[in-house]
Amino acid sequence: MLLQIADPPAGLYVRGNLKDHPCISVVGTRRLTSYGKRATRDIVQGIVSSGMGIISGMAFGIDAEAHKTALESGGYTIAVLATGIDDETLYPREHVALAKRILESGGAIISEQPPRSPSFKYAFPKRNRLIAGMSPATLVVEASPDSGSLITARLALEENREVLAVPGSIYSSASDGCHELIMLGAKLVRTAEDVLKTLAFDRPELMAESRASLPMTEAECRVYAALDSPAHIDDLGERLGLSAATISATLSLLDMKGYVVHQGGQIWLKKAVFAKSSIK
Repeated sequence: MLLQIADPPAGLYVRGNLKDHPCISVVGTRRLTSYGKRATRDIVQGIVSSGMGIISGMAFGIDAEAHKTALESGGYTIAVLATGIDDETLYPREHVALAKRILESGGAIISEQPPRSPSFKYAFPKRNRLIAGMSPATLVVEASPDSGSLITARLALEENREVLAVPGSIYSSASDGCHELIMLGAKLVRTAEDVLKTLAFDRPELMAESRASLPMTEAECRVYAALDSPAHIDDLGERLGLSAATISATLSLLDMKGYVVHQGGQIWLKKAVFAKSSIK
């Protein structure tokens, strides 16, 4: 995807495992509130449970919370740095331990700056184009009008990627930037399901990529097989012996892959698509 942006990097320095894995970019303020922390954790947990990874910049605040939540949820995460990727120069210094956790989990730390590159101010906005360019969508959780995360959102728009924003209180300046993005046309996000629906909407190439890289799980196979006729989410849970949370998460992922369609009122129906299964 980076080859498609206007200013692709000449190369990348990588520590860890840079996988061909569908990911969402998550950015936001360094001065997060308790609301921003809760929203980040809830939404990232849902994204990871759907099988997608998280890309962010390992900065203080929302970035670090997104990485930590992905790790705690057993997910894949990539940290994109504006400094060198070596322990001596990676920034912020307080996140050396977080960087090690990312690597130990099978994730990656990347930068276009060579090892031992210090933190130059100009490199951070430049780094943001990589965060925006590496995924089909950038989610902004809390941002003031002068936040660097709005630079990432603008770059995502320029590259014809989806921009999503979490709304906040009208009395909180921490959400002013998100509200501006929503007024400019960014998709309003309340849950991980909103993110997955946005990605699946009118994007057949993303559906095909998701089907190829994320074979159907046993739960997905069972839910898909049960949808020969329209079914309510509660009826599916009762018939299959699965919790409402499991059914909802499974349907969201099947929707993203283009296997099912939501008919409204919690009624779902199978699409006429051949579903490859990983179940033997």
